[in-house]
Amino acid sequence: MEKIYTTQEVADQLKIKKSTVYELIKRGELRANKVGKQIRISQEQLDEYLKVPNNSSSFQADEPLPGIMDIPLFTADSAIRQMDYLLNASGLIISSQESRVVELLRSQLSLRPDSLPILHSYMNEYNSLYSLYYEKTHMALTSFCTGREGQEIQQIQSLLPGKEAAIIHICSLQTGFYIRKGNPKDIHTLKDLCRPDIRFMNREKGNGYRIYLDSGLSAQSIEKTAIPGYQKECLSHMSAANAVASGAADAGIGDISHLAAYPQLDYIPLSSASMDLVFPIEVLNHPSFQRIADTISSKEFKNSLLPFKGYEISKTGNCTFVNR
Repeated sequence: MEKIYTTQEVADQLKIKKSTVYELIKRGELRANKVGKQIRISQEQLDEYLKVPNNSSSFQADEPLPGIMDIPLFTADSAIRQMDYLLNASGLIISSQESRVVELLRSQLSLRPDSLPILHSYMNEYNSLYSLYYEKTHMALTSFCTGREGQEIQQIQSLLPGKEAAIIHICSLQTGFYIRKGNPKDIHTLKDLCRPDIRFMNREKGNGYRIYLDSGLSAQSIEKTAIPGYQKECLSHMSAANAVASGAADAGIGDISHLAAYPQLDYIPLSSASMDLVFPIEVLNHPSFQRIADTISSKEFKNSLLPFKGYEISKTGNCTFVNR
């Protein structure tokens, strides 16, 4: 009989984290089967993954860096098709590019009786709110840079025209340009990205950080075409940091807490960002959403965010209403 593995067993074999196994499955690199509510990987599926060039060597101990880990980009149309499928499952669907906080929320909710499971659909801020607007998902976890107080609320409101929504604040976090330790390229401002010796790694269209960057370029009358690498896109904070750490780029943009995995990197602070959970106001009093709100406000959940560098939790759990 063919050997069947759990995600933890696969993680142990590949010497990677269990969360990385889930990411490989989400990206379609590692095939898996769902048995009830559990994920299982067969020996054939594992062998198939290991046969792909660069996969089996990506996690070797003597490799200085992991391979760049991107997740396929969802267009708005493909996001809706995915939501139609997930809506037939038993659980609440949350769309977000932030997997760590989603996993923490899942973990805390699992300790509460009668809470519904959370199904995670990996989408950026624009597509997450687009799907929420068309009622293809139940919640959107967004992260918008905030050059001024309340700017994140305006961003969310503009993408949910006429739709009443509740916004629960998760945390504030620090964002910046990822650069090599010691800043050997002497990068300090947006205009420095226009220098011909600088290679930039951008985020994909619809990402909250890309929206902030484009707004900054417009405000300073900087042409996008003047930035070498502007058209090169990555789909996660880890990918942006990895590109700089591996020498594929000189600068990228993202959440600075991810630099904990890259001691060879430093950052140039840009702005704070606000991470918020958005859902329709009509479900606010539903027991399942009340449990989510109570969980976010709990001491246990707040403490679970503290290990992430730059996360500030003084307003965690605060609720704001838009278009009401």
